Amino acid sequence: MSLFKGISGDLSNADIGWIKDKSASFEYGYKLAAEKLSDGFEKLDTRSKDSLIFPIVFLYRQYIEITLKGIITELDSFLQNDRQDKLLERHKLLNLWDEAEKLYRQFIKKNSIELVFTPAKSSKERCVIKDFNKLDEDSFCFRYATDKRGNETLPSVDYISLNNFKSQISIVIEYMDNITETLAHARDI
Repeated sequence: MSLFKGISGDLSNADIGWIKDKSASFEYGYKLAAEKLSDGFEKLDTRSKDSLIFPIVFLYRQYIEITLKGIITELDSFLQNDRQDKLLERHKLLNLWDEAEKLYRQFIKKNSIELVFTPAKSSKERCVIKDFNKLDEDSFCFRYATDKRGNETLPSVDYISLNNFKSQISIVIEYMDNITETLAHARDI
């Protein structure tokens, strides 16, 4: 039997073969997984909370990263950019955020888009991304306990309130959703 094989009649089969571009499924999957792991978090025992916080934060981070990369790729296509840099090969959220925001504003201006679902500025959202990037610049801190040199990845963090994290990250998610909504309507024009 193969590890990645469907089984006839098995209700746990995930039917992914029909999906031509799996990007949206990856994005939704990481976000949904983070939300599902977060459900009932307050009721968990201490060991479970202290262990699950790492994959939960990582899943949200991964969702944000691949969503930003998708937005940049779509905007590059709309703007007919020939990307030569290595931005999309890296994991730096702040750089991705700034590039997505810059391209998004260029796209709105160049195409005189009037139906815009985002506010004129994203300063609150950028601050959240900046905080995330400062702690976990290269996407290691919530995946590994130590870095490549054996140093602890989160030496200065003692507590993480999941409720606080989710309330702040939700404004970033809403902003990205609104960019996606604006682009979807622009595509229809």
